[in-house]
Amino acid sequence: MSFNAEAFTAAEFTARTESVTVPQLAEFFAEGTPPVFTVRGLSASELQRAIEVGTRQNGIDTVIKAISSQKDQVAQIRKALGMNADVPGEIAKRMEMLVQGCVAPKLTHAAAAKLAEVCPIEFYDITNKITLLTGQGGSRVKPPPSSQPA
Repeated sequence: MSFNAEAFTAAEFTARTESVTVPQLAEFFAEGTPPVFTVRGLSASELQRAIEVGTRQNGIDTVIKAISSQKDQVAQIRKALGMNADVPGEIAKRMEMLVQGCVAPKLTHAAAAKLAEVCPIEFYDITNKITLLTGQGGSRVKPPPSSQPA
């Protein structure tokens, strides 16, 4: 059987989502709310942006140094952007994946950086789930039945 490209391009897909329980962060959720992050798979463009974040981080660092003459300003700008000069490329990539792939709660780059720094296991658990969902691809949206059951 050959691939039906026409049917494939006509089909609707949505990003796969799953929940990741993070009991270690329960104190930061509203009382009575389960400590859960809802994440989704990334598109090819989002994944590529995450992969390129290491290069982009180096470029941003160069710009920050060029526009700022004082070292404390450089540190403040990096902190505001959730950047650290010593962040390995893989961690920077995962922080970007977390910002893009976390449906709830929505996270800033600074929050993603803090999570990576103080809760590395949870950070890896969440970003591993995003990676898994991305690898599974979109979930096909099933068309509604053509007639109502009698």
